[in-house]
Amino acid sequence: MEGDVRVRAVVMTRDDSSGGWVLLGGGGLSHVVICKGRSLDGRRRREYIIRGERLRDRAPVLECAVQRGMVYNKVNPIFHHWRVEDQKFGLTFQSPADATSFEKGLQAVLDKLDRGSDSPSLSTPEEVDPEDSDQVMSQSEAAALTHVSPDPPSPK
Repeated sequence: MEGDVRVRAVVMTRDDSSGGWVLLGGGGLSHVVICKGRSLDGRRRREYIIRGERLRDRAPVLECAVQRGMVYNKVNPIFHHWRVEDQKFGLTFQSPADATSFEKGLQAVLDKLDRGSDSPSLSTPEEVDPEDSDQVMSQSEAAALTHVSPDPPSPK
């Protein structure tokens, strides 16, 4: 189901000066979601956003807009990355199933943007597209997810 995109992954960014991938926001496992939200540019536009929140302390580690024509690269079954303008982001997923779920959800959003059937950046803040209700998580669902406690430690 392409709408329930909730995965666990380590969020990374590309450091071209060192030529490698580095942990974003101090590292650690994060919940990563794709949702519709308000743009951060102050114009109150609606857009699809990839958000990551570290599990151990709920600190935000990733927030980037999904853009039409964005190139998504599947390097191996559990490491995928993409570029937004001059930044590169990567996810190391907990499992191939998480990677597949995220990839399918993101591809569904990119397909909608490429078809022009949904232009969240052109929508007014009050507009709600009923077709989107089962496609990606709403902002309130994403907010609810961010308040989920990490799994308790396993007994020793």
